[in-house]
Amino acid sequence: MAKKNKLTLAIAKKVAGVGVYIEVPVKFQSKDGEAFEGEVLVKRLSHNERLKALDVWAIEDKNNITIDQVMRAYVFTSIYSEENEPFFPDIESTGDVSPEFMNALYTASEKVNDYSGKMWISNQKNSGASLSSTESVDEPSMKQSKT
Repeated sequence: MAKKNKLTLAIAKKVAGVGVYIEVPVKFQSKDGEAFEGEVLVKRLSHNERLKALDVWAIEDKNNITIDQVMRAYVFTSIYSEENEPFFPDIESTGDVSPEFMNALYTASEKVNDYSGKMWISNQKNSGASLSSTESVDEPSMKQSKT
């Protein structure tokens, strides 16, 4: 059985890796049609950083943000060339690259930050934990059978 640890905010942040930079390969098609692969650093974002990422667009009503703007904001906030050196100098420059490259960067960021929750769900299924494990066993019927 795994040892239970007493948690503090500092320990939780450290164990979760908040703020760490993870090297992730990025593959996309070059102008010559050949596969090109490089590596970027992806910052593991805190919950607050994820929420504040959308603020770069300065849109008051968050219901008006497009999927493209969400993707670009997450890429802008999480992708780095070097530690503490963002890949893009400003949010507008995220539109200066090809859609394929932007998608590759978003995929790299998704692998680290799990925006969609797919990794968490997959880990729950693979760990043997059932999402319905708290369901109760059916109560026996109170109806008597006729004999």
